[in-house]
Amino acid sequence: MKSSILILDTVGENLKAGLFDRGKLKTLCLRGADNSGETLLFKALDRLLLGAKLNLSDLKALVVSSGPGRFTGIRIGMTFAAVVEAQARVSALAISSLEALAFGTEGKNPCPVLSGYRGERYYQPFRRKALDLTPKPVSDPSWVLAENWAREKNDLKADFDLVEREAQPADFLKAALFYLSQNQIPKFEPLYLKAAGYERK
Repeated sequence: MKSSILILDTVGENLKAGLFDRGKLKTLCLRGADNSGETLLFKALDRLLLGAKLNLSDLKALVVSSGPGRFTGIRIGMTFAAVVEAQARVSALAISSLEALAFGTEGKNPCPVLSGYRGERYYQPFRRKALDLTPKPVSDPSWVLAENWAREKNDLKADFDLVEREAQPADFLKAALFYLSQNQIPKFEPLYLKAAGYERK
């Protein structure tokens, strides 16, 4: 029975990847994804899959970050996952980096925060009910300009515990294991909070 899970996060400046196989998670981080994302993606596949003597068709699931982040990075990861799902019949799960952080963080009311272009922030508040450890989104993901973040941060801190760090493969794995245990597949769609080419304006 297939049990291995491959995780790819191509949306940031660095490509982060992980392989959950035989109960253990092996991870790696490759710098320069903003310039050569496709090349780094295949380098990550070689290191993780060849080292474990696995093919893509041996996977139970392939998890990719749906965003938020660089438009090109989101497109690279999700396009690859869609092709693998179609060709190798592997379940493709698109999970936002914000949701992954919520799953990977303890606490009743986590609010994951990610750094963006020129000090901008992406964020999304979540809540956990007393008898349910699954984080539920309180609102849609948002982004705010750097100059407005201090005020927004103070408002959020009144009700939520801010989690300001990058999402890691272990965070995505927790979310993926939850969805797979429930026989659920998240909606496969990118999380674009800004228009393509925004940073070039």
